[in-house]
Amino acid sequence: MLFSRGSGSSWWREIVRIRDEVDGLGGGWFGEGVLKKVGDETETFSWTDPWLGGTPLCVRFGRLFDLVVNKSSTVAEMWSLGGYSVRGAYQLLTSHPSDPLDVASDLIWHKQVTLKVSIFAWRLLRDRLPTKSNLAICGIITLEAQSCVAGCGDMETAQHLFISCSIFGSLSSLVRSWIGLSSVDPHDLTDHFLQFTYSSGSLSRRRSFLQFICLVCVWVLWNERNQRLFRNSEQSLPQLLDKVKLHAY
Repeated sequence: MLFSRGSGSSWWREIVRIRDEVDGLGGGWFGEGVLKKVGDETETFSWTDPWLGGTPLCVRFGRLFDLVVNKSSTVAEMWSLGGYSVRGAYQLLTSHPSDPLDVASDLIWHKQVTLKVSIFAWRLLRDRLPTKSNLAICGIITLEAQSCVAGCGDMETAQHLFISCSIFGSLSSLVRSWIGLSSVDPHDLTDHFLQFTYSSGSLSRRRSFLQFICLVCVWVLWNERNQRLFRNSEQSLPQLLDKVKLHAY
C-alpha cells in the first residue's frame, strides 16, 4: 500500500510521519520491515523497492545506483530493455572501453626504433614537447612568439605542427600516397597514430611497418622544425619524404 502524507485520517498521517522519520520519529523501520511481492512487475520499482532479497538494490549496489539515469524504473521496464539482471547491468555500466591514449602508447615501442624516438613519441602523445605554445604557457617565450615555424601564421601546438599545418601536416598525405594508403585525415594525434597503424587490418607485418613509418614521420617533422628554428635551415616536403623513405629501407 502506498501512503500520501496529505490524505487519509489523522491515524494514517501519523503512520506516514513515522514511516518517513519526520521530527525524529520512526527511524526507517517501516521501509525496512516491508517486502514487495512482484506480480506483473509494473508497480514495483526496480531500484528502491525491497523486492529482491529483502534489501533494495539501491542499498545493495549503491555505486551502481549512482550511475543509473532513470532511478524510478519498474522491474517490468528494466526487463523490457532485454533481460535485465543486476549483474548484467553492473557489468554494462561499469565497463569502460580502453583509453585510446593507452592503446596508442603501446605503438611507440618498435624493435627498429631507437629509445630516444620512442620517448619522443611518448611525450608527443601527452603534449609534453617544447612546442611554442607550451613554452608560452610556461612563461619561457611571449604569447606573441607562438607562430608556427613553418610560417603558416597559426600558433605552434603539437596538434597543429603534426596534423593541421598546411606545410608540415602535408607530409602525412605524401607518405600515405607513397605507400598506397587511403584514409581520412584525423583531427587528433592519438587518432592519427591508431588510424595510421591499424589501417592495414589484421596483417601483423603490414601493421608493424605502418607503425614504424608513423614514428619515422613524426621524428622527421620534429627534426625539421628544430632545424628551421635553431639553424635557419629548411628542406622541402619532397626532401622530407625522401628522408622517411630512407629510414624505411
